[in-house]
Parts: sequence; C-alpha cells; structure tokens
Amino acid sequence: MPVLPGLKMKQNNKTSFLSQRMLIYASRVLFASCLLLSGSLFAQANSTISESLLYQPHTLHNGWRKDVDALTHFTGMFCPDYISKLSRSALVPDLKELGIGCIYETENGEIKVIFRRHKKDTATALINNFKSGYSQSHFKPLDLKTPQNEVAFRTETTMRMGRVESFTAYTAPSADYTVWASISDDLPVSELEKIRAQFKKLTLRVEQEQRRN
Repeated sequence: MPVLPGLKMKQNNKTSFLSQRMLIYASRVLFASCLLLSGSLFAQANSTISESLLYQPHTLHNGWRKDVDALTHFTGMFCPDYISKLSRSALVPDLKELGIGCIYETENGEIKVIFRRHKKDTATALINNFKSGYSQSHFKPLDLKTPQNEVAFRTETTMRMGRVESFTAYTAPSADYTVWASISDDLPVSELEKIRAQFKKLTLRVEQEQRRN
C-alpha cells in the first residue's frame, strides 16, 4: 500500500521526537544515579555526621562511634543509650585529663548521673577532692552507711530546692571509674543504692569488654 509523502514525514518526525525524549530521560536517570552514589559515598566518608543527626547527643566528640544501643569510645569505654529509667543525654570530653564519660538523666530532671572512666590509680585522689570540695562549701556529709568508696552530701540550689549528691569511685584492673549522682530531695535516698548498683554493673561490663579486646 503506498504511503503519502506527508504522512511518512510526520512518522519520521514523531520517531525522532520520541528518540530525543528517551535520550533526555536516560540522561536524567544517569544523573540521578550519580547523585545518589556520590551522596552515599559522602555519608560513608562522614559517618559521624550522619550518626550525630540520628542519635543523642547530637554532636559526637572525637573517638566515639555509634554501636547497637550504645556509644563506644576507642579506649573501650561505652555508654548504653538507656540504663533503667535514665537516658544518655550528653558526652563528657576528657578535659584536663579527668577522663571521658557520659551524662544520664531522667526526663523530669529528678535524677542526674555522670559516669566517667579515669586513668588507673586516680580514684582515691578523686574521691578525696570531692570530699574536700563539699566540706569547704559547708555541706554536711550524710551518714548513709555506704562503702568507703562512696560519699554523699545534702546540698541546696539557688531556688532553695534540696538535692542529695553522691560520689562513688571504683578501682578496676584497666582503669578507675567514678559515678556522680544528684537526686531530688523529694526522692528517697535509697535511689542512690539503685544507681550505685546499676553503674557498678556497667563498670564490670566495660572491664569485661576490655579483657576481650
């Protein structure tokens, strides 16, 4: 069947137009793939950036990485995301070689805890400094019948709100550890015993990981 010249030209133009559209679409797909690949490579090269956007605290200090349900330091120190009703809210940098650590607190602020890892054989000096500082501030120590490695004081904030603060030091094979806790005066002092037990257990876990590595 003969084809009219005008119709053949229209078909050729239509075919050419479709080919151009396919080329444009293919180039767009290729460009999008390149962007996706480059973004993926950037995220892999800057894992701490992506982690800091997803996990608390929002800024990770040097040496920390995100693991399953915890943050781990290259020294072996690690801080779980949650310990009972406490959640990790911040990291403590190694200022003046005092040791790295993490801050935990309850949502209502009634309990706050700082867990730190120190150089070996520094626990005794740390707890003595704690006692001296609070005694000089005229805070009276509480007789809680706690172990020798723990001391507690009742303090008062500028808002006349009472707090009970305790400081516990542990000596372990690879390092020393301290736990500073501050609880609201409205809570029973027995809360300190729970905190001591929880973070002593965490200290043992950290030390076990040290022996494995």
